Amino acid sequence: MLLWLCFAFLTAAIVALLLRPLREAPAEAVAPAEADLAVYRDQLRELDAERDRGLFIDSEIESARAEVARRLLKRAGTKASETAGGEDEAASLARARRIYTAVAAVLPVAGIALYLASGSPHLPDHPFDERKAAEVGESNVAGLIARVEERLREHPDDGKGWDVIAPVYLRLQRYADAAHAFAQANRLEGESVRRLLGFAEATLLAGNGIVSEPVRKAALRVLELEPQRIEVRAWLALAKEQDGDLAGAAIEYRDILAKAPEDASWRSAVSERLDLVEKRIRGEPAGAQQSTPPAQATVPAGEMPDVSTMAPAERDALIARMVDRLATRLKENGRDLDGWIRLARAYKVLGRDDDARGALASAREHFAGEQAPLDEIEKSAASLGIGTEEPARAQ
Repeated sequence: MLLWLCFAFLTAAIVALLLRPLREAPAEAVAPAEADLAVYRDQLRELDAERDRGLFIDSEIESARAEVARRLLKRAGTKASETAGGEDEAASLARARRIYTAVAAVLPVAGIALYLASGSPHLPDHPFDERKAAEVGESNVAGLIARVEERLREHPDDGKGWDVIAPVYLRLQRYADAAHAFAQANRLEGESVRRLLGFAEATLLAGNGIVSEPVRKAALRVLELEPQRIEVRAWLALAKEQDGDLAGAAIEYRDILAKAPEDASWRSAVSERLDLVEKRIRGEPAGAQQSTPPAQATVPAGEMPDVSTMAPAERDALIARMVDRLATRLKENGRDLDGWIRLARAYKVLGRDDDARGALASAREHFAGEQAPLDEIEKSAASLGIGTEEPARAQ
């Protein structure tokens, strides 16, 4: 604000300096009538001098003196009226001075008032060097990410590199990359609660909020490492919702709330989930009462779209798009066990049990002879309650 006051004072000084010649009368100015009379008197003196020298005859001198005298008298007669006019001119000059002074004073004041009314004097300064530093910082982030990615391509076993870039990917909403980076960091650097939570959150976001088997395992592993992290159980309860076990999900949510600290930031999210599950158990349209957009109704580690609480039409449209993309990808690459399980779970949410069985049957074909993947498939089939029969598949 001090800077703007300085500008105002400088403006006032410059305006006053520019208007000064307009409001001051010339100090040496001579009135026109006085100048004419002085000229006529000089002419009379010149005529007398010429007569004394005998340059002209008396009759010519007298004739010239008469003409000059006539002009002198005529000009002297108009002097009085010009004097009155001079008084009016002085009054006009005084008014002009007042106007000029008012303009010099009001102009900067009006400028300040206009700025205070339509400007933003309350905003802090944003110097050029800070703006430049911000731009350089953004470009530096992109450059650093590119350099880390280049190093990881050359040294894929650099666990510290994966651990550094994983949360960056998550903040940049590159969820699939973040999930892969967290998984690599857990494998190379050892499992930690921070990495497991990051992996689970990124996987949820990459999978449109579907709690897949890797998310379940990560949540259970977090509970093994830190049993007091009961908020992680909300993911397991959400998985029960998506499996159709609403009663089990409600029991889990109630137990979480009973053990949660009163000041926990995620209590409200879990409470909202419980309300929605109870409404669905009673047959009420839970989506109509939802106050939070599905993309923000999350528990507890981050934001993820929750298909189980959307309005039916919205939920079906979202899952249909997800299913189409996932099914197309699995036709091209069937060696994605987690993808087949997610596809079967999505079909289950849509109520397409036959398609879910078909997805698991296709997974069995792609992983025939591999005991560990087949065990995962059977566990998923049991959790979904769709049995092991293999109907005709549309995949």
